[in-house]
Amino acid sequence: MKKILPLICTCIISLTVSAQEVVNAEDQGVISRTLLGLVLPFSPQYDVESFKITYTTTDAFGQPDTATGLLSLPSQDALVLPVALYNHGTIASADLAPSVPGVRERFAVQGLAGSGFIALAPDYLGLGDSDGIHPYLHAETEARAGRDMIIAVKRWLDAQDIRDNDQLFVTGYSQGGHASMALARSLENNGADDGLELTAAAHLSGVYDITPPSPGILVQDNPNQVLLSFFLNTVISYNYVYNLYGTPAQLFNEPYLTEVQKYIDRETDLYSMGSAVYDSLRANEARVGEIFVDQFVTDVLDDNPDLLAAYNDNDLLDYVPSVPTLLYYCDADETVNPQNSILTAELFIENGADSILLENGGNLSHSNCAIPALVRALQFFQGFSSSFPVSLGEPAEQPEIVLSPNPVRAGSRLAIDGLPDEASEFVVYDFSGRGVVSGRTSSNQTIKLPSSLDIGTYILRVGLEDGTSLVRRFQVR
Repeated sequence: MKKILPLICTCIISLTVSAQEVVNAEDQGVISRTLLGLVLPFSPQYDVESFKITYTTTDAFGQPDTATGLLSLPSQDALVLPVALYNHGTIASADLAPSVPGVRERFAVQGLAGSGFIALAPDYLGLGDSDGIHPYLHAETEARAGRDMIIAVKRWLDAQDIRDNDQLFVTGYSQGGHASMALARSLENNGADDGLELTAAAHLSGVYDITPPSPGILVQDNPNQVLLSFFLNTVISYNYVYNLYGTPAQLFNEPYLTEVQKYIDRETDLYSMGSAVYDSLRANEARVGEIFVDQFVTDVLDDNPDLLAAYNDNDLLDYVPSVPTLLYYCDADETVNPQNSILTAELFIENGADSILLENGGNLSHSNCAIPALVRALQFFQGFSSSFPVSLGEPAEQPEIVLSPNPVRAGSRLAIDGLPDEASEFVVYDFSGRGVVSGRTSSNQTIKLPSSLDIGTYILRVGLEDGTSLVRRFQVR
């Protein structure tokens, strides 16, 4: 088999690419908060204006390219707001990407915007208006598509005199869970290179440990059609990115090659390809291994190092998150094994991460888990987000607030230094984003903490006179 292309060449080429920028911003109109409230399980605060963004990026080989995505803005101009990026799940075809009007997954992005975030959603390379094969579950291009979109959109917003508050949140569901963790890793490892600092992340029902093909897969004669579609999509992707076997004709046997090529040529969609391949398997009384040329089967059986390296290159367990990170899953998920989230959280904690929250959404299937997962991510982000007013076209100066002592003991008083000596509304959230105590501060701006608070991280949100709020973290020891 062919060797994996050296990453050094990709890095050298990428250094020649011009800065990320918005090539075109197509206004897609305004959706009212009333309409959003009819389709979402919560009531948005703002109407939302959306734009289809075309921006510059680089492809899987470091060459200049363009990609598309959705930008949704809350219809308000009084506050400076945080940025939240949503990564979409596996889609059947390029025209089901978030930037395309009528796609249901747009509501996730518009719901974030209606709740007070500048919301982005990259289509990914090879989807939306981006040409070529989509590098499915390819961590580097997933992260780059999101990162380059953030940089480009922030520059475009600045040119429109729309400010953000430098807070940055990242989430995604299913494939988007893999993409959001890939982006979070990129931002935590070297986000400062582009002036980006991750505030918090929520990875929802994603695959974080990519499993190479096993002999057990190859002998199946009645595979799940949806999982077969995902498996074929991954094989197509990694063959394309890592040049493992060459053309599809050098990897797939007929009659399966014809169906795969139709999908690559966008003549059919992902699930139609999977269904057609499944039907051919059943008609021929064949096993999954017969879809592929003998070399692929041999490489799977022999644990070929180049094949394994392509899959292992897209694992996301080689870093330790330092920002608050939610891993959410549902235990009846038939598509993404819940152990992906459980074992990932255990490994992160074992490696020293102290801001990991693992949460089970209950006995829900993969499709039914999506909405509660997104609602939970929004609640999680709201516990850390802050906003402040714009004054004379520029962000107004925020008061400097210091909490002391910090860490603090449960049952003692927490002082808020930097606010006027008058009572203010406040809420304390635990690390999961749930309110544990609320009320008004004393006249000298202190809060009596309940003695029942457990040791851990908490979030204090303090209301300001102009109706906005500030958020600070503190530790209870």
